[in-house]
Amino acid sequence: MPSFSVKTFNKEKKTISGKNLIPYFLIAFLVFSVYSSIPTPFFTANAHFDRFASYNSSGMGIGDKYYVLQQLEPEYVKPNEPSKIMFSIQDKHGKDVYDVTVTVEIYSINGERVLVFPWTTLETGDFTIPFVFTKNGNYQIVLSILNEDISSSKILDTVPPPRTILNDSLNCNCERAVFNVSITETFGLISTLAMYGTIIGVVIVLGIVLIWIFVSRRKNKSNPI
Repeated sequence: MPSFSVKTFNKEKKTISGKNLIPYFLIAFLVFSVYSSIPTPFFTANAHFDRFASYNSSGMGIGDKYYVLQQLEPEYVKPNEPSKIMFSIQDKHGKDVYDVTVTVEIYSINGERVLVFPWTTLETGDFTIPFVFTKNGNYQIVLSILNEDISSSKILDTVPPPRTILNDSLNCNCERAVFNVSITETFGLISTLAMYGTIIGVVIVLGIVLIWIFVSRRKNKSNPI
């Protein structure tokens, strides 16, 4: 009989311990959800930009040497609003690069080229191009970087012909990257409200779970098994 009681008690103890683990799993899940819902720029900043935006911004490697960051300023650009297209060309270790020869093109969603910045040699890889997007919609920004072993004297101030395949570097001794941006009247406000609404919602749920755990423990202490 005593043996049966010990086994029963141990079994019941294990069951209670298993149930008590559930709130901790919920807390871990909610904390992870809060962390995931906060945009990356909240945690990190890039030395080449004053602030790395979470919308209309991206970064990608180009070839074997370069990594390029691109973003719009302001972050949420409206049609007919003055804006700046910002670039930061870095090496693979995030360091500045110098004397790079580049050209920049902008294409609308229907393939029409709406801007071309002629081949230019820059002192540094951080540069800005002013531009006014006249219509709502998506645009592709094409950055071309001339290979280092190619002389730039013949192409400086020239304009490349429009292309159908934007990332194709055929007949160009260069590396290319294509960035996507969106111009709209209202998405900036909607996106911001949705992001902060998600964060606040997760925090509220986390608070409810913590209160539930606290109340459950109070009840367990007042009603011991």
